[in-house]
Amino acid sequence: MNWDLVAAIAEIIGIVGVIISIVYLGMQVRHSNQVAEDVSFKSALGLGISAYHEMIEGDHGQVIIKGLLHYGELRGHEKLIFDNVMTCWFGVAESALVSEGLDIIGDETAVTLGYAFRTRYLPYAGIHSWWSEAKGMYPPNVQQWIEQQMNRMDMNADFYGVKSSH
Repeated sequence: MNWDLVAAIAEIIGIVGVIISIVYLGMQVRHSNQVAEDVSFKSALGLGISAYHEMIEGDHGQVIIKGLLHYGELRGHEKLIFDNVMTCWFGVAESALVSEGLDIIGDETAVTLGYAFRTRYLPYAGIHSWWSEAKGMYPPNVQQWIEQQMNRMDMNADFYGVKSSH
């Protein structure tokens, strides 16, 4: 038996084994990244659902409308409700931006979220008043992102149809 031939065959088998291991590891990392993206998206979605629930629970809807239009007129419990809901919504943005920065979720999530903010919240003067008081709670990248969204929105938009009714 030729030991050089056996050694060469063993070396080739070892190389093939390493290549198979690397391919398998790559597939596992890719799957793990997809799972992390899914978990991150669902976490942000859960925050959004929680905020929506707060918006419509009991008399909260009227408080939210009042805050959207006239934040400065909110007092006590009303301000607490409005602040809680907006903090949840802006927390969704913060969570998404952190996940995007870690490459856990794709850029399209931030784009979609930006659209939601520009059409549902930012066109209301009360949000601008709230943001001027609240933005210090958020890191600079979130502040910058919100400011960019504010620069891109239409102040005449009225997604909830409340501007003309009040």
